[in-house]
Amino acid sequence: MDTVVDVIKTAIANEVLAKTFYRSASEIASDGESQMVFLELIDMEAGHAQLLVDRFGGFLAERGVDAAAHLAELEAKIERGLDEEEAALLEEAELGPVVDFAIRMEENARDAYRRLMGEFTDVAMIDLCRELADEEQSHFDMLSKLRTSMDT
Repeated sequence: MDTVVDVIKTAIANEVLAKTFYRSASEIASDGESQMVFLELIDMEAGHAQLLVDRFGGFLAERGVDAAAHLAELEAKIERGLDEEEAALLEEAELGPVVDFAIRMEENARDAYRRLMGEFTDVAMIDLCRELADEEQSHFDMLSKLRTSMDT
């Protein structure tokens, strides 16, 4: 079982990865609606990563982890590229599978924050996890709406 520290570090990594994925997806989007959704998500995911660092930084520092350094390291690493599955998906330049993948990404992030809520007794930490889960749900909804509009 992952420790709470591992879960938070993974959450930060996932936000950085999502931001990078959406940046690449915005470049292949052929219609304005899709491109705008991806551009909006880039800013949101970057904000989530920073929010995690800001709000969980003290908690992580007490456990020997420098959250800001962790984020900077992830940002530098991700600039080298996405993993093979994501890169292959984006190289195909078919928007439908990209949106489907993004929907699954947001669903996984939402569920991770919901699980993380159960790891805390501090009301502020629980509220932060709930807020982030709700944000990820809104991303899921936004992408689901985009996917529906693509199908019609």
